[in-house]
Amino acid sequence: MSQTEKELKKSDLTLELLGFPKSIFKKIRECSHIAQSAPKDISYVWIKVSGQDISKNRHKQDNRLKLDDWLNIVDEAVSVGANWLVLTVHVPIDQMKEVIEICQWAQNTYNMKVGLFLCREKISTNEIKILSSLKKELTQIFVKKKALEQFKKIREMGLFLGIADPQEYGDKPNCEGASKLLYVDNTGSIYTCGLVSGMKNYKLGNIYEKKFQEIVKDPSLPHSVEEKIHKVNEGCDGCPSLLMKYLQK
Repeated sequence: MSQTEKELKKSDLTLELLGFPKSIFKKIRECSHIAQSAPKDISYVWIKVSGQDISKNRHKQDNRLKLDDWLNIVDEAVSVGANWLVLTVHVPIDQMKEVIEICQWAQNTYNMKVGLFLCREKISTNEIKILSSLKKELTQIFVKKKALEQFKKIREMGLFLGIADPQEYGDKPNCEGASKLLYVDNTGSIYTCGLVSGMKNYKLGNIYEKKFQEIVKDPSLPHSVEEKIHKVNEGCDGCPSLLMKYLQK
């Protein structure tokens, strides 16, 4: 019996003692198999779980993905080899409970590293309390340079706090490129990266139409960004392919 199988057997026993239905056991075993058999084509999946102001636009709020959709995206991410999930969040996390549930699914099911780019200039005490429920060793919080001081309590509680915009706008991105990345917006549209989100020429599909495996293996799709538009702008904030280069320094 492999070490992974031993861990799964141990997990099954723990869940049984806690009263979980046996169907949960099967799901966890299936997810573990996905992680073990995944190709290594993609390293990062970047998801925009909320728009800038979903509360004021009922139509956009109705169109955004539900929790089950996001959890399926995490499963898909692992199936193509991703080991880092980054979520871009524009609203307070205590107003969107799906954020923490997505993070916990990734961490608890796949032992996946999770980054949260919080697109705001302040954080509440309640949000900090919610973040404390995540695994510290698998959690990284990113904010813009100008907001770093307002988020220092994140670091004080033992979580990693980093800069989401490490490079000047207009420069050529010092990133690992879009070939190791998939970007999903809050309606389920998949793009080459966040820099080209919303551009039809860089749309790879939609989560309801294509599996990540199909997208990664399709050479006809744009897996890189044209040099002439490959310049750092706000669309690069929170990009895992960019952040990783700076985290390695």
